[in-house]
Amino acid sequence: MKKFDFKLQKLLEIRQKKEDQERVELAKASGAYQFVLNKKEKILSNVRITLDNLKKNKNNLSLKELQDYDRLVRNSENSIRVIDVEIEAKRRVMQEHIDKYAALKRERRVVETLRDKALKKYEFESNREEQKETDEIGQDLFLRNKEN
Repeated sequence: MKKFDFKLQKLLEIRQKKEDQERVELAKASGAYQFVLNKKEKILSNVRITLDNLKKNKNNLSLKELQDYDRLVRNSENSIRVIDVEIEAKRRVMQEHIDKYAALKRERRVVETLRDKALKKYEFESNREEQKETDEIGQDLFLRNKEN
């Protein structure tokens, strides 16, 4: 019996390669998104720490220190607004990669399903052919034994 040959194997390999490439792109997009989220969290953390320090030293602050704290908070708020826009852009890019990856995965699975069905058919035919050969051998042995 000849070995199993899936006619669409090259297509399956191409689709697998595209899916792998998109998985890498998704990981990059996800990393960029996480990086921006972490950046925002660092700014918020710095503001919290600054406000905590302000509360601890509220009786011993000069006007200049209060102005510095105020400027820091305003700058942080502006930075957060800018980062929020960037976060949304990175989230959209990441979602596009998620959608594309899911589509590529479905396309690959379609071809894999075809391959699995073809393999089952091949195995069924192979088993049938093997059984046929076994039956012929058995029949020949039976006839030889009958003649003797």
